[in-house]
Amino acid sequence: MAALALGAASPLSFAQHGGLGLVTPPVRLDDAWLVDQTGRKRQLNDLLQRRITALQTVYTGCGTVCPLQGALFNAVQQRIAGMRAGRPVQLLSVGIDPLSDSPSALRAWLARFEAGPAWNAATPSLEDVDRMRLALSGSKAPLGDLADHSTQVYCFDANAMLRWRSADLPRVNDICDVLGALART
Repeated sequence: MAALALGAASPLSFAQHGGLGLVTPPVRLDDAWLVDQTGRKRQLNDLLQRRITALQTVYTGCGTVCPLQGALFNAVQQRIAGMRAGRPVQLLSVGIDPLSDSPSALRAWLARFEAGPAWNAATPSLEDVDRMRLALSGSKAPLGDLADHSTQVYCFDANAMLRWRSADLPRVNDICDVLGALART
């Protein structure tokens, strides 16, 4: 049933993109060290374990699409607060510019969008950024510069498995539907 819900989330939004929607088979990203908004060093898969997670990549110094992504997660946060699901749900903003996305910049990002306790931010090391971005996208194509980064949202199950990739700047309802389906499984 969850697979049907995951596959049914706004199929029209995937029509112009390949490799979006349900990730079959699910994928575990290689582990990487990240520094969160408190300055604590944590492993990616530890952050993803035991919770259903919607992950976005952001650049805290971005003035174009990243503020839209922050507003998107703020809206998702409001919707999931009332979600009665079996597993806890979290949001994770991953800063993709380790030279600028410091713990204080991540804290400011979260504050700017009124992040609650279920929304965290973290940044991988410089050597792990591109590897992580490629793994999330599922593409072998070379990455563009930071200004061209993806505005997709990636949903993980409670076993830290990537289960769904959205289109760029997805709808709030699509993200919440996928999170709800994953939380029920």
